[in-house]
Amino acid sequence: MTAFTLITLVLVGVYFMWLAFFGLRRHRHLVQGPWLFFFRAFFPNWKFYHAAGKAPRLYVRAQGPYGVWGDWQRVYARMPWRAGHVLHNPVVNLALNHQNLVDHLWSDVQDLPEGGDIRERATYQLVTRLAHEAVRGGHWGDVPMLPAASPDAPHFQFELRMDALLENERVPASSELVLQSPVLATWN
Repeated sequence: MTAFTLITLVLVGVYFMWLAFFGLRRHRHLVQGPWLFFFRAFFPNWKFYHAAGKAPRLYVRAQGPYGVWGDWQRVYARMPWRAGHVLHNPVVNLALNHQNLVDHLWSDVQDLPEGGDIRERATYQLVTRLAHEAVRGGHWGDVPMLPAASPDAPHFQFELRMDALLENERVPASSELVLQSPVLATWN
């Protein structure tokens, strides 16, 4: 084992211990807290097994000229498979990371205490940035996040929906609204 590998392992171990200490310090009987949120970067959200058939999806719309709102568009990547993806796949990993973020927001909405404000959660703020990026014309590699972006839109809005999708995953068979953001101003 090289010195670099040993130092890396020690630093990762210290990081996990630091997060666990701050996460458990205030809530000794609970394994939750603001510091434990940072553990999510290492683990996917496995709650999708609890709701087979429906999946959380992010939808956005933008306000066009003269205050006219566009149609809701789903932000969900369907990348063409390539053999090179087996060895190096950063674009698909980014798209999966974005979908995992949407899954975490759905989980936070479900776990929100009575009278809680979802806008205070980091997942809500990150999904707001993801929706803004999609409206402004963001891409996953060479695949656009939206079929019709609106880079000059003054306002946008996003929704979190639970979709039961058809086999081709292009058109939702049914959709249930979970969360709708207020109208948000775009920024540069």
